[in-house]
Amino acid sequence: MATTGTQIRDRAIERSSLNNSGLLPTAQILNYITQAERKAYVRAARINPDYFGTVGASSTRAAYTDTWNLASTPGSIAAVTLVEVNAITGTVSGVAVGDKVNLIRKTRPELEIAPRAYLRGKVVTGYGTELGAATANMVTSLKVYYSPIPAAMTSLTQSVVIDDEWTDLLVLPLAKSFAMRDGRDQEAQLIQQEYDDTWADFAAGVMVYDHGVKRSLVSVPAIPMPQQAQG
Repeated sequence: MATTGTQIRDRAIERSSLNNSGLLPTAQILNYITQAERKAYVRAARINPDYFGTVGASSTRAAYTDTWNLASTPGSIAAVTLVEVNAITGTVSGVAVGDKVNLIRKTRPELEIAPRAYLRGKVVTGYGTELGAATANMVTSLKVYYSPIPAAMTSLTQSVVIDDEWTDLLVLPLAKSFAMRDGRDQEAQLIQQEYDDTWADFAAGVMVYDHGVKRSLVSVPAIPMPQQAQG
């Protein structure tokens, strides 16, 4: 069941009978929830961008010299994991829908094979004419696999997007803010310690996430044993 901003606020307030709900205005509570949620998503993207991974189409460009601004479409992105050709107009030599577009560095484009593109900031620019040499014959849109950044909360009735099991990453910073506003520094420190422990659990879960794949056990030693030891 999705957790709303109201529930996040109420859980933060209920952590202490000393909390005063009037200490933080609604706009500030929404900002705390937004920033805490975005922090979790950005940190997860740095560890394993597939954990919150999703996919979306880029904009459709009008000319072969145009670029794709991923910040506009598909939207706020923390990390890009894969780019594929989504649509073509006319014919582009050696390129078909579904082909991977290899992202390259400005200084060493030869490290990847065609089709290639630069990703600078959140703008994708085709390398040379590999994604089209004319407006009548070009890749028009891309399929982007990425880790998103959640949109800002605008109402407490909205649901947060982070998994329910990790909502304490949003509750605890807010609870700490209530304690600090009331001058309860020791309580704030204890909440920070609890947050650090929760974050460690979250980071571990993100790190080991691998789409439920089960790896088979290694059947031979990683380092060959000497002949004498085997005998």
